Amino acid sequence: MIQFDIYRDSTKEIYADDIPEFSSSQFWGNLSNKVLFIFNRLDYLNDTLISICENVEIYNINFKKRNGLTSSKVKISPYIEIIHVMSDLRMIVDELIVLLYIVEKREVLGDYPNILEIESTGDLLRKWNENKFDDVKFFIDYKDFLKNLSDINNAYKHSFINDHIIFYRQLEKPTVYAIRNPKKEFNILKNKLIAIPLEDIVIDFNKMFKEYRILLKKITIEQIINDFEKKNLI
Repeated sequence: MIQFDIYRDSTKEIYADDIPEFSSSQFWGNLSNKVLFIFNRLDYLNDTLISICENVEIYNINFKKRNGLTSSKVKISPYIEIIHVMSDLRMIVDELIVLLYIVEKREVLGDYPNILEIESTGDLLRKWNENKFDDVKFFIDYKDFLKNLSDINNAYKHSFINDHIIFYRQLEKPTVYAIRNPKKEFNILKNKLIAIPLEDIVIDFNKMFKEYRILLKKITIEQIINDFEKKNLI
């Protein structure tokens, strides 16, 4: 089963120890709540992933038994749910990027920045295209994943022909389909079909998120200790 790896045990509870504590911020609110909300969204998306897999399995059974004849809801639901998963995952990754950005900036500035120079995956990719790699270097190792996530969601947002993906059957396993038409024009020679197994996307995210959580907790603990030591010196 395809799932985001966020649980410690079979209870599927999000424990307090999963959520890092942060030095207080006058600009960005309760940052621990932001992390908890990310976990809650991923927990919700796990239910959506189950639904996707179940509908694709039903589709495959019907395809073999009745030459693909099945209800339109079973056939179309995986596409709609995959768009939902990919769109929400992009927003979650945007949040993770900004969160690490402000935490790392706090190490340099002594406080969280009140201006965000990076607030999305797109901002980060553009900086890399300009050979600017100073901020949130952690994500460099996951550039291919971020690029795929960005390309897929940009295709969803900006490509009028993306309803064409419903003609790609979800055979064997759930697959993320998107069609990019560059420069907002229809050009059959330049249109690009993106087709990535949904499981690959989830595996890449899980790998990144596991290392991200370790790094974030390490930084936040160090900052809290430093704040405490500075306070005692006054």
